[in-house]
Amino acid sequence: MRTLLTMAAAGAASLSLAACGGGSDYSPAPAPAPAPAPATAVPDSAIASSTALVGYLSAQKSDDETSEALTLPMGDPATSETEEPQSV
Repeated sequence: MRTLLTMAAAGAASLSLAACGGGSDYSPAPAPAPAPAPATAVPDSAIASSTALVGYLSAQKSDDETSEALTLPMGDPATSETEEPQSV
């Protein structure tokens, strides 16, 4: 009788565990967004004027010695007879 009662209790326990699915409400944190790709070319808008080009180049990191050199877009940079020369 005791064995039958033990088997019934074990069966009830296994049924209740199977019913709950054994899962949890834990959901992993979403993966972080990938870092933006490093710039490899100067955008067309940066050669629209000498001020835009100097502004773009000044915003680039100057201490990074591992990235590739920037390439200029096809076309001539804008020049002006009235603007003062700018240092980079």
